[in-house]
Amino acid sequence: MLCTHCSKTFGVNAVKNQRGKGLNAQIQCPHCDAWLGNNPILTRLKIAAFYSGVAALVYGYFSPEMGNLTTPLAIVAMIVLLVSHMMDHLRVTQAPEVKEVDDSEHRQKYR
Repeated sequence: MLCTHCSKTFGVNAVKNQRGKGLNAQIQCPHCDAWLGNNPILTRLKIAAFYSGVAALVYGYFSPEMGNLTTPLAIVAMIVLLVSHMMDHLRVTQAPEVKEVDDSEHRQKYR
């Protein structure tokens, strides 16, 4: 996986903390401690598009007279599935706290 906050990759086995269940589940990046999660609306859209496309193809296969209606419906459903899959990435839901460093001595040296 790729963290969208620190841009470092990590494996699924490296995840130590998880919160939430189902589509609202979030994981914590082991490198920067940012909480990452998927967009639940896009995930639901992806699931709905997949099952409606499969249902349209199966219904159109077993009733050939409805093929003119179910084939375009399945094509549109698969396009929606692919677009929502490309847009559904891990996003930062809670960024880690930034530690303020007192660098006044360093700045004073170069003034």
